Amino acid sequence: FSLFKSEDGLFVSGNNFYGQLCIDDSVGGNVFTPVLLDAVEEPSIVAEFEAIKTSSFILFKDGSVGACGRNNFGQLGDGTNDDRVRSAIEPLPDDLPIRKLGVGPSSESVFFVNDDGVTYATGLNDRGQLGVGDKENRNVLTEVDFGVNVNAGKLSASGDHTLSR
Repeated sequence: FSLFKSEDGLFVSGNNFYGQLCIDDSVGGNVFTPVLLDAVEEPSIVAEFEAIKTSSFILFKDGSVGACGRNNFGQLGDGTNDDRVRSAIEPLPDDLPIRKLGVGPSSESVFFVNDDGVTYATGLNDRGQLGVGDKENRNVLTEVDFGVNVNAGKLSASGDHTLSR
């Protein structure tokens, strides 16, 4: 599936089996031409958007994050493991806005960096790819403890490992 941003809006196309296009009317099917994502009324409020294997994330300039799609490992970070057409990421424990997303195309894990540079992770963790000290999946944002004062400049996740710089 694909996400596109233009001055006219955020558009989606492709497979929507799990609701990963964030649109209701085609859940379980395919969208063959780009469709305007009406949940984002003004494209200028979108800071960035990312897609993982079967989920999508929209980071808004105010630091909030919208998510949709498959959630079998808790990758939407909404405190459940239920697939969603639309969801909001649970607030960070410190209530600071999110400023960066870290994902990868084959990943089922997601990383979030707040204003202070603290990194949080959610989703699949069967190989320790969240970096939280165990192999338990997470469905809420969990702080990644680097052990030193690290401000992740870039995070990239795959199906079984994560890189950060």
